[in-house]
Amino acid sequence: MYIPFSLNINVEWQTLKNTLQQAANDALGKRKKRRHRRRLIVWNEDTKKLIEKKNRVYLWYICSETDKIEYKKLVATVKRETRNIKRQCWETFV
Repeated sequence: MYIPFSLNINVEWQTLKNTLQQAANDALGKRKKRRHRRRLIVWNEDTKKLIEKKNRVYLWYICSETDKIEYKKLVATVKRETRNIKRQCWETFV
């Protein structure tokens, strides 16, 4: 049996790689990538204001690095408030 081959190793590698990928796709199929972001279930004005304030302080923190403590406090406040909102939502569903 004659198997044609190329003297160029890159061409041989691409042929082998494509053959293996095609066989795997035929046997196993492809799965769609799921890209999802975790989003806040309930969005209200208080949460919006807190996040906007946090983003403003973050910009100041990036420029000057002097407001790190205030930024960290706001991050913790936003996390706490969003956690409380999520808990309230789950309590109403259950």
